[in-house]
Amino acid sequence: MKIAIITESRECNAIAGWLAQNDLNMAELERWVIDPLPDVAEQVLDALAVQWSLMPVDILIFPAGPLGDELATRLAWRLQGGSVCQVQGLDAQHGLVTKSHWGNALTATLQIAARPLCLSLARQPDISAVDHILPTMMEHLIVPTSSPDWLHSVESVSSISTHPLLQANRVLVVGQGGREADADKIIALGQALDVEVGYSRARVMNGGFDAERVIGISGHLLSPDLCIVAGASGAAALMAGVRQSRFIVAINSDASAPVFSQADVGIVDDWLPVLEVLAASVET
Repeated sequence: MKIAIITESRECNAIAGWLAQNDLNMAELERWVIDPLPDVAEQVLDALAVQWSLMPVDILIFPAGPLGDELATRLAWRLQGGSVCQVQGLDAQHGLVTKSHWGNALTATLQIAARPLCLSLARQPDISAVDHILPTMMEHLIVPTSSPDWLHSVESVSSISTHPLLQANRVLVVGQGGREADADKIIALGQALDVEVGYSRARVMNGGFDAERVIGISGHLLSPDLCIVAGASGAAALMAGVRQSRFIVAINSDASAPVFSQADVGIVDDWLPVLEVLAASVET
């Protein structure tokens, strides 16, 4: 079983972390390094196809993101193989891949017989604080061609500093329940508890809350030491954003709420009074 890991020259931490979570010890790994990063897929598709014809592999793994999705899909078509995008896990020996469906409410296991199998990875929680190192493997350089004639210009977007939620060790995630608490009150509670505050998409969509602090499959994916989930039922789309937390505390007045099945500690009560008492005890 031969597997090629496709990365850009500077990015390896995220894909190394994914490799560490998947048992690929029996596979023969090699790394195809794209340098510099292309503006569009056309600049590397031919080079990737040529590299595969010279040194065929069974599986090609592309990083998470729009470029990885496009390369996995289009290269599979060129090589008459198979393609699955936004993959969470891989059983290389049996050709099984896992990925989310139905807004992250379902995890599906797919068996793909076509080869080569071109995969792109799903977006992962921020792991910048964790140093993952790629295993030693043979490397091949993929050099992009010049920009195609139809590409007139490329707009460079200035890099944005990492959001505080992605760096926080302690996070409070507030769901739609308990609408009597406005943004100012929740922020004050967060400051008293010394936590960063995030919200479910449902609460943000009701207005009055920072859309840059949405947690879940369509927002931030977090991995703090402590996560307090307050007033949220535990919908899969939200919990996808906090499931990598080291310790989860759930507070909900509904004892049958699904969030309790995913928490280390559960408190059945109205979340606002509980947090107010907790904040007062911290202050004293």
